Amino acid sequence: MKRASGVGHLTPFLPGLEKLLGDPEVSEVMINGPGNVWIEREGRLESHEAPELTAAWLHRAAIHIARPLGLDPAARPILDARLEDGSRVAICTPPASPEVAITIRRFGGRAFSTDDLVKMGSLHKDVLRAARSILLSRRNVLVSGGTGSGKTTLLNALIELLPEDERIVAIEDTLELRIDRANCLRFEAGAVQSEAPVSIRDLVRHALRHRPDHIVVGEVRGGEAADLLQALNTGHGGSLTTIHANNARSALSRLASCAMQAGDSLPWEVTCRGVVDGIALVIHVTRRDGRRFVEEAVEVHGYDAAAGRWITEPTRTTQPPKEVNA
Repeated sequence: MKRASGVGHLTPFLPGLEKLLGDPEVSEVMINGPGNVWIEREGRLESHEAPELTAAWLHRAAIHIARPLGLDPAARPILDARLEDGSRVAICTPPASPEVAITIRRFGGRAFSTDDLVKMGSLHKDVLRAARSILLSRRNVLVSGGTGSGKTTLLNALIELLPEDERIVAIEDTLELRIDRANCLRFEAGAVQSEAPVSIRDLVRHALRHRPDHIVVGEVRGGEAADLLQALNTGHGGSLTTIHANNARSALSRLASCAMQAGDSLPWEVTCRGVVDGIALVIHVTRRDGRRFVEEAVEVHGYDAAAGRWITEPTRTTQPPKEVNA
């Protein structure tokens, strides 16, 4: 599968953004239309003036990114792509958007270990201790948080806690994780551009045929949650995934809701019991004042159907650290 060129190759098509695209401190570049540019630097949003960035230049940039993928923005106004350097690009063009909008999320300059995150204040040692114990006892961890909160960074770090001599199958929409393991099989749903696209759910089901000891799903968004829960409850313990949520308990409800999207879904209460059996620990990360850190971690003990609530026990609630650069 061909890839669009790396971030550096976009500079001729995005005049006025050359320094930003070459700055490793800039993690995201958001172009809302001609001359309207925002960036994220060290977790904080900043505006950037780019008067020379016209509608014509944005249109050329969209074509330059889409062409290696065999796509045409005129025929497909919504496009997600992974660049050669691992960075991600989201493009929306008219008529789906009044102007060409391009958001570039740069591939991280380095992968952080769990020790790195503890030293930086992003991860409390008590939460790390609980995560290590749960994974080594072949139970499963769910990482939750909002967009840009550091879910992938934490997920990547937690993978190092899995035994070196066991097999990992990792499933992502777009390859972002950095897994330094010889016995690791990686699947990417977004790599397949065809009339019959491959979904995350397809890959979760397929992964079971490749003898995984541990399954890592980059992010759960829909019906694949049902297949993942089934896998977690049938001999694939010590697995990891992430989900978008506002807090740890809502992450459990979201996971159950995603599982209910499957066409062959079970009743709500049965699904919730599957979540309790499948997830032992929820670690919730947040971004505040430019800092990313674990806000709460809860162990999952049950689901009270009569009250409609999850029975959990806090592992550790952390306060915002003074300096976090993850």
